[in-house]
Amino acid sequence: MLRRPLRVPRRLAGAPALAALLALAPVQREAPPRPAAGTETLVEPPVLTSRNGVLRAELRVELVRTQLGGRPVTLRTYDGRYLPPTLRLRPGDTLRLRLLNAIEQSTNVHYHGLNVSPRRNSDDVFLHIRPGEAFEYEVVIPRDHPPGLFWYHSHAHTLSEYQVMSGMSGALIVEGLLDPLPELRGVRERVLLLKDIQVAHGDTVPRDIDSNAGTTRTVNGLVAPTIAIQPGETQLWRIGNIGADIFYRLRLDGHSFHLLARDGNRQSALVAHEALMLPPGARVEVLVRGGPTGVYQLRTLGYDTGQMGDQYPEVALATLVSQGSARTPIALPATLPPVVDLRTRPVTRRREIVFTESADGKTFFIDGKPFDPDRVDMETTLGALEEWTVRNDSEEDHVFHIHQLDYQVVENDGQPVPFTGYQDVKSVSPRGRIKLLIPFTNPVIPGTFVYHCHILSHEDNGMMATIVVRP
Repeated sequence: MLRRPLRVPRRLAGAPALAALLALAPVQREAPPRPAAGTETLVEPPVLTSRNGVLRAELRVELVRTQLGGRPVTLRTYDGRYLPPTLRLRPGDTLRLRLLNAIEQSTNVHYHGLNVSPRRNSDDVFLHIRPGEAFEYEVVIPRDHPPGLFWYHSHAHTLSEYQVMSGMSGALIVEGLLDPLPELRGVRERVLLLKDIQVAHGDTVPRDIDSNAGTTRTVNGLVAPTIAIQPGETQLWRIGNIGADIFYRLRLDGHSFHLLARDGNRQSALVAHEALMLPPGARVEVLVRGGPTGVYQLRTLGYDTGQMGDQYPEVALATLVSQGSARTPIALPATLPPVVDLRTRPVTRRREIVFTESADGKTFFIDGKPFDPDRVDMETTLGALEEWTVRNDSEEDHVFHIHQLDYQVVENDGQPVPFTGYQDVKSVSPRGRIKLLIPFTNPVIPGTFVYHCHILSHEDNGMMATIVVRP
């Protein structure tokens, strides 16, 4: 359904102005070179890696004309790439990222899933970097930060859906996921980033995105790439839904996904799944063992988000080709490092959060109020362990996400959820509810940040609220 962004007050924070306004005209870019002939056509984005504890990077937000899925498109991008660089750091590192804004809109960067400070110059989503300005981010990764797949993307309120749909999202990896698992040393790693794009009115992403319209799904910016594996070979797939609105219900024909981590959190046990749900913003890290010689499809299965929501058909995302000499399968880990079950700890406070929307599906609310960046909706104290019941009083799915920390899902629609670990996005079914344990215990998180629906059209149109964590 068509959802038009609301015009709400913006809170501007001045980054130093550039000496001259950066050019706003689109840059003409050639389509990326086609992979060399052969079975594998999957191409991963470039990588920027920290050195001596620091990752220094500069990204230019710019308009670019290029080709995607065989057709010309004009995109808003980081450094002219629909898939910008993957940032790779280790716990204890510092990310120093200079962002230069050369588009006609304000923007910023959110480091989704990182347990880092919400204050300036770190992960401050209240910041708006205006056209022609630059800003220097300094994000310190705690030494005890969980390893795994995270991502960075625009979080400029009222513009986040449009900018992310246009290409402003990329991967961020905190190293060390396999360090305590020597049996997995040397397995091949894949980064599979799922995005979709709508193109209308020539070659541009529409300003008013219709989330129920046809869309082109891509893997690493490619339509239906081919992935190679040997029979019996084990690979680590880091899969991220880094698009704006859409759900993925993944299935790999003839194979199981052995779930190692969710949303950058290593699980308490390795569990095989025939299908995995990835709502917007979700990530999984799975082990895949190559099946007998043959061709298999990686699919996203059909999904219906409800009467007021969207209906997504089944789509083949990629082809897995199992070929070559068979390998002797390695033994998968029998145990994983322990994870604390928060149900063993005392709850300090219980709250209820309610998601609702207007009858026409254009305005969205948390606890009856649309987002106001200058209003504090909730306060808590560092050290609290809170139990939140998130209730969805609407006829479509919503996706709960809170910044700066992770939570444990303990109930889904009244049914207990077995403990497997933590996550940072969880869908709430129409007229359903989830119960979460949220630990406000990390000493880096005091400050003001947000919780919201991670369907970005819903967030842009009001379904977001602020929370202050007091020291």
